[in-house]
Amino acid sequence: MDAVVPAAGLGTRLLPLTRVVPKALLPLDGRPVVQHVVDELLAAGIERVCLVTRPGGVPIEDQFAGDPRVVAVHQPEPRGLGDAVLCAQEAVGARPFVVALGDCVYRTPAVVSALLEAGPSAVAVERLPAEQLTHYGVVAVERGRVVGVVEKPPVGTAPSDLAIAGRYLLAPSVFEVLRVVRPDARGEIGLSDALARLERVVAVETTEPRFDIGNLEAYREAFLAFALERGRAPGAR
Repeated sequence: MDAVVPAAGLGTRLLPLTRVVPKALLPLDGRPVVQHVVDELLAAGIERVCLVTRPGGVPIEDQFAGDPRVVAVHQPEPRGLGDAVLCAQEAVGARPFVVALGDCVYRTPAVVSALLEAGPSAVAVERLPAEQLTHYGVVAVERGRVVGVVEKPPVGTAPSDLAIAGRYLLAPSVFEVLRVVRPDARGEIGLSDALARLERVVAVETTEPRFDIGNLEAYREAFLAFALERGRAPGAR
């Protein structure tokens, strides 16, 4: 099975760090963030990873130079997560595939493994306090099936307390759906908009610790958490 890792974002919420280093290559516990994501996918049994980078994303691609398990395609313009997935269609072919957000890190492959067991279409979700739901896509669920998604709902309007947790397993039919999704006001095609239109998407709840490297505060917290964990490891100095 293949996986798609969108890594074409400009990282504006991580300025000034990303003026020099792409968000995907920011260090975390001695490895670039995107390396953590790729290693997680390979540990879950994924055979090939397709990085979606922007034109000129050579540093990210160079990180995996010589590794036949990792390929790259370009997203010409930053037109949203759904568009990034569309850019990978030729690379992943006509089989179900995993999507792993490139700025979301898990320590283990447990979340992806759970999605693979639940397939052919599934999305990882986690329960969050109401005040945090405004930063995520929030799913409406009936009998374990996703029937709707609200992106970044205002406080008090979320359809549930289940937020999308950065990992998806998608049937290839998602490409047909994404082609008819209308761009939003910013001209972006959202993946969340496509989920509820698929025939059946299972919501897989996870309690695995997730590190969302989306802004400076989140990156700082992740950096500290990994450093503390290393300090507690046997033999650490």
